[in-house]
Amino acid sequence: MIFGFSSVETSLNQLIWWFSINTILLLRLFDLIEWKSKSSKSASSGLLGIQRYALGSIATAIAWSLYLVIFFNQLNNLELFFPIVILCSLAGSSASLLAASRFISISYSMILLIPMSLMGILSTFEERQILGILGLGFALVMLITCMRASRFTLDAIHQKNLNSLLVQEMEKEKNHVAQANQELEVTSNELSQVNINLEDEVKRRTDEIYQLSNIDPLTQLVNRKAFTSCLETLIEQSIIKDSPLALLFIDLNGFKKINDTMGHQVGDSVLVQVTQRISAFSENNRAGRWNGDEFLVALPYSDQDTAMAIAKAITTSISQPIFVHGNELHLSASIGIAMAPAHSLSATELIQLADLTMCEQKRSGKKRPRLFSNDLKVKITASQMILEGLQHAIERKQLFLCYQPIQTAKDNVSFAFEALLRWDFNGKFIGPDVFIPLAEKSGLIKEIGAWVLNRACMDANHWQFSQQAAVSVNVSVIQLMDDGFIRLLDNCLRSSGLAPERLHLEVTESTFVENKVKIRHQLEQIQDRKIDVSIDDFGTGYSSLSQLQSLPVNYVKIDKSFVDNIEGKGEAIIRATLFIARELNCQTIAEGVETKEQALALSAMGVDYLQGYFFAKPMKNEDLIVWQNPITSIFS
Repeated sequence: MIFGFSSVETSLNQLIWWFSINTILLLRLFDLIEWKSKSSKSASSGLLGIQRYALGSIATAIAWSLYLVIFFNQLNNLELFFPIVILCSLAGSSASLLAASRFISISYSMILLIPMSLMGILSTFEERQILGILGLGFALVMLITCMRASRFTLDAIHQKNLNSLLVQEMEKEKNHVAQANQELEVTSNELSQVNINLEDEVKRRTDEIYQLSNIDPLTQLVNRKAFTSCLETLIEQSIIKDSPLALLFIDLNGFKKINDTMGHQVGDSVLVQVTQRISAFSENNRAGRWNGDEFLVALPYSDQDTAMAIAKAITTSISQPIFVHGNELHLSASIGIAMAPAHSLSATELIQLADLTMCEQKRSGKKRPRLFSNDLKVKITASQMILEGLQHAIERKQLFLCYQPIQTAKDNVSFAFEALLRWDFNGKFIGPDVFIPLAEKSGLIKEIGAWVLNRACMDANHWQFSQQAAVSVNVSVIQLMDDGFIRLLDNCLRSSGLAPERLHLEVTESTFVENKVKIRHQLEQIQDRKIDVSIDDFGTGYSSLSQLQSLPVNYVKIDKSFVDNIEGKGEAIIRATLFIARELNCQTIAEGVETKEQALALSAMGVDYLQGYFFAKPMKNEDLIVWQNPITSIFS
């Protein structure tokens, strides 16, 4: 901090401070060595050692604090930040390391934090004033933390020694009873009673220790370790008695939002009420808190029908309004059920199966509890294999792009080519409808999406057959919401050399139900770069009309489902979409065109661009280069 971090020449005062604090540390080291080697371990020497240690600790804290007091106005912000971090770290560690002495831990942290904070508050610089205010806030937190840590540590030390004394006293009394039995029967009876009382006290304290190590302090349910142990016993009993056992894995939907918006105090109160509702359907120690807002319930002697009925009842109970601090709150629950011995004889595996079943039920969006099945196991295993393979798909060069032309309806010229992602998983084709949702849920979509965008721009820039045609790339809502997406766009265009006008981005209509302000800001930045935006699958999402009038888009893609039904109600929807698009200065693209009749009808309605198997199937880039449109005109 003195010799390496400072951007200016080390001053004499800094050297004096450096020698001073090192002198203090050396004196404390010598003091420790002397006390270890010469002092006895009597109570008086222990008290003297604490006093000497307190003196050294406070002297060290004063020395550290003086550094900022002396040099506060001489250091720039970067130089000031480093010692502030050191002092805050030292203060933070004092809560646990010095917890055995309330005086030392509080004095140490307050000496470190308060002078520094006051210097910041008295500073003329706004950022330092803010640091000072934050420092005082941290000092208050540390004061409370030190007091709690000290109280807990002292109670633990006291408890430990008290138990030790009780055990020693019990052994002493037992020996005395053995001797007194030979001398006097009355004395023996009295000492026996004392012995019984002591054993009761030890048992009571043993029960307290059990409570601390096996019971969740908030909900008073058994914790993860204790529940797993209990479940193992219940499974063994179910095998012996040849009776089924059901395990319910319960996850609360909507709890995180309550916790984040209303605070942990309200969240804890909600968990306590939910615990009471769950406990009404279980016996003692057969309901446990697994983690956060996840609970487990073991149901001995319960077949699948009974387990499903109880799970539905728990779901109904949890969904009832919860009143906390004058607020009416609502939750729902996702429940997965696994059976022993049908699905597993291992407690750990049974919990995993119930957990996986709950996750699958949550993903499906259904409210009904779900029972584990072999089909579900196969599905989960397959999804896990696909997800594991997807993590390495880019480096193993298994992903590739195909391109499908988008033709002008008027003269059948290739206006753009949509990039479609494909995956060859060890010789097996995996459809995007399978791996894209997995990529979105696992977070891989950002990496894969970046690869697709970069690859598409590189390919399009080398198209010699159509140097004006654009490339259209699908973008997920996760990518669009990412703060680094605009930077990624710029990097792709710069590295590929593709003109921004030749890049189109397609976003699904459901994207706009996310953070509308953030989405609009991102789209405006995209259009500032002269990149066009299309709404994909229009009409299948939410609030279509309001989205079009409030968001900057250039094209509307009419969904294939409406094109397929063009001879029925689809025609009315297509005409309505065309009218809206024209009013809002958007052009239209109809996808899924498979027949000449569809192409003629859409062109007659006024659709601007057409895409589908009637013109061409998606092709690899090397095939696209040699592709020749066999349809010279859809009117021929």
